[in-house]
Amino acid sequence: MTGFFAGMENGMAKQASNLSGLLVVNKPKKMTSFGVVARLRRISGQKKIGHAGTLDPNVDGVLVVALGKATKLIDLLQTRPKTYRGTVTFGYATESQDADGAVVEEKPLTEALDEDKLQAAFSALEGDIVQVPPIYSAVKVNGKRLYEYARAGEEVTLPKRSATIYRFRPSSRLRWVEGKPYQSIDFEATVSKGTYIRTLAYDLGQSLGLPATMSKLTRTSGSGFDLSEATDLDDLMALTEESIVRKVKPIASVLTYERKDLTDEEYFAVKNGQKIQSWAKNNDGFYQLYYHNQLIAVYAYSEDEQLWRSRYFFA
Repeated sequence: MTGFFAGMENGMAKQASNLSGLLVVNKPKKMTSFGVVARLRRISGQKKIGHAGTLDPNVDGVLVVALGKATKLIDLLQTRPKTYRGTVTFGYATESQDADGAVVEEKPLTEALDEDKLQAAFSALEGDIVQVPPIYSAVKVNGKRLYEYARAGEEVTLPKRSATIYRFRPSSRLRWVEGKPYQSIDFEATVSKGTYIRTLAYDLGQSLGLPATMSKLTRTSGSGFDLSEATDLDDLMALTEESIVRKVKPIASVLTYERKDLTDEEYFAVKNGQKIQSWAKNNDGFYQLYYHNQLIAVYAYSEDEQLWRSRYFFA
């Protein structure tokens, strides 16, 4: 191994173990999101590290990895919409609702689908919906993940989950799958936290009276970052120390709250986590707080207490 991370393995670069910020990684297929984080943790020496939204092993694309104090923002980052580009295939369904699962239903197509009806089916799934995730998923029921029930052959009632589909549109024409009685179409989807895109593809087929499977998927944006900003994991490992540090996006780059610069007295109160009553309430109920041009904390307004209290502390 060469580059920045190789030097870190030799103890030559300790700077990364103290970095706080965000790395936008283009996760490769055949690797779990946890695997990406584990690899970065092992090689970088970062103790505080995590990702803002799981990608299945067969899905590639944007995986935002938080380092150091930026891990405090993971919950916030996960609430932001995510956009995907994928392919749904009509004519068969699998137990996992994607191409990796065993086929559980098949209905060969004898004629081409009606594109107008398909367009209407896409549109009907936009807005607030309720999904039933597949048995092969990481959703927990009674402290146990659904895929664990599936692997053990145990019965479990699948939970219902609310999701918001901001946009779900076809991005290609229908086409026949070579050598198969199936048809496929590409799509783009922008969705809320907790949405299962493979379930969305399956439900699209159900609305047409057909089994359907998500046969391909890439996350093109997430947590406010686009695929054009992401670095392939292998390329990331080969960068020099100076280059990798430049790739780390500062915490302030993802905060959209109103900025407030602190006086000496206010800084003393904030660094000690004190509640503050003297500030007027602003439009969104949040302030990102700076002292001597350095981001210190985020404070949130409590309606119940009619005062400001610490939400995130970075200094």
